[in-house]
Amino acid sequence: MSAPFCRCQCKMCRAPGPRHCCAHPNCGAPQLRREAPAAASTARGLPLDQRHVTRTLQRLRAESGSHSPSVAQIERAIPGVVQVDACFLANPYATTEVMTRLRAIAPSQLERMVAHYPSQAPAIADLLAPHLGVSADSLLLANGACEVIHALLASRPGPVLLSLPTFSAYYEFAHGPLVAHQLDSRQDFRLDLDDLETMIYRHSPETVVIINPNNPDGGLIPPAELVSFLERVHGRVGQLIVDESFSHFTTEAVPETAAGLVAHLPDLVVVNSLSKSHGIAGLRLGYAVMAPQRARDLRGSSLWNLNAFAEWFCTLLGDPGFQRSYEDARRRYVRDTRILFADLDTLPGVKAFPSAANFALVELDRPAAEVAAALLAQHGIYVRDCADKRGLEHGERFLRVAARSHAENRRIIDGLRAVLSRPATSRPLSPAVREPVLTA
Repeated sequence: MSAPFCRCQCKMCRAPGPRHCCAHPNCGAPQLRREAPAAASTARGLPLDQRHVTRTLQRLRAESGSHSPSVAQIERAIPGVVQVDACFLANPYATTEVMTRLRAIAPSQLERMVAHYPSQAPAIADLLAPHLGVSADSLLLANGACEVIHALLASRPGPVLLSLPTFSAYYEFAHGPLVAHQLDSRQDFRLDLDDLETMIYRHSPETVVIINPNNPDGGLIPPAELVSFLERVHGRVGQLIVDESFSHFTTEAVPETAAGLVAHLPDLVVVNSLSKSHGIAGLRLGYAVMAPQRARDLRGSSLWNLNAFAEWFCTLLGDPGFQRSYEDARRRYVRDTRILFADLDTLPGVKAFPSAANFALVELDRPAAEVAAALLAQHGIYVRDCADKRGLEHGERFLRVAARSHAENRRIIDGLRAVLSRPATSRPLSPAVREPVLTA
């Protein structure tokens, strides 16, 4: 196991075994500093062939559809290659806080968690509701936010108004035509709510989706502007979905939420993901706040859709000591994320778009797939190639880079600087063909 005095948050230092990255002043393994490899290697210590990494990433991406291959998939294909996960979007400091308490669970309790059925979702909602400050009967809990999204769209078939680019699950799970509101990279993908309101009057969609901050660009709508918009368009659509999965990263202060509006805007649904804010993606825990009657209707389609570890985590949220530790971890992560963004702006051949989330969308002067493969093969850094993002013009030149710990962020910047300092080996491809959508 990692040494108890190791304070580094990177994957290598957290994983079982004697190896440490030695990248952090408090890594705790200075005697290994001379042995730390300068570039990524296989589990056997052999240098990686970048062409092999490129082919492997292409194959795994094809198998994963419009979503990124998991770290586990990549590690099965090339053991030991991922040292810094800058693809998936979660707070590593929060993961550490959760793991500290998970390791303290008595073996007898762990056995019960594995051997016995968990509680049903309404009982777990009773645990989570006080933490969220909402009533339990207005909560729909799910095995990750994607399960919530699927249920919401399936229960309201019809046209879906989306601002593109955005999270692909919303158009993949749509039960009706997509009405696309195209965001402009020349305006930093800023969402104009007046334009969106005009499209509501023009197309009469069943569902309107706003992700705030948006994925993949991190654009944020100020809370007062969002509230005004929701009140203006209330009653004109079947459901208004506000996805706040990245709201915990917008500020060191307590983040604002639209969940309190549900009481007087019954067509409003607020979606969130504890996977990202609390670094527990493997536990799969998402939720939505909505009108109580609708929550009851949707809960009827499942019984045991949450596992015992997710239930245990909801009990953890009631621990004041954990809450204090989590808030410290959240604020620290927000600070480190802003430092990463500032460092991205210093890189040659990179345009980083303004972001209020825990990731940055960056446009490159060369094909992103080439840079992503080089980062993984040469530096062990896994990032998101955005070539498949609908609505992202010239998407083959875009990467999404997730913030990690301070030490890992330095590795990300150093890796990008090294890769981008070399001439590109190929020219950007022509824009990918997108499926036709309805537009304004």
